[in-house]
Amino acid sequence: MRIVLNQKRKQYVIKEPVPNEPGTNAFRANKHKFKKHIDDILDVRCLVLVTMTPELQKQREYIVAYEMTQNLKKILKGKHNNRAIHPKFQYE
Repeated sequence: MRIVLNQKRKQYVIKEPVPNEPGTNAFRANKHKFKKHIDDILDVRCLVLVTMTPELQKQREYIVAYEMTQNLKKILKGKHNNRAIHPKFQYE
């Protein structure tokens, strides 16, 4: 998944929380940047969901990508007694 996110330049979505929406008086560039971030969140969320089992998909279908990956890291580390997650399954 890291390869796809890097190629699409969307890996930042799983590393950064959702930014605050710019106010009505914000510059157009800031509004565009926010909209792009939201659009990228939707794209990445779909990509992350498709890698999950149907049960996990149902549990996380309305969570944004950043929160989803943070949650999955906790789950995976807990299941492996805090051992490192195999690089193949890491989201970073």
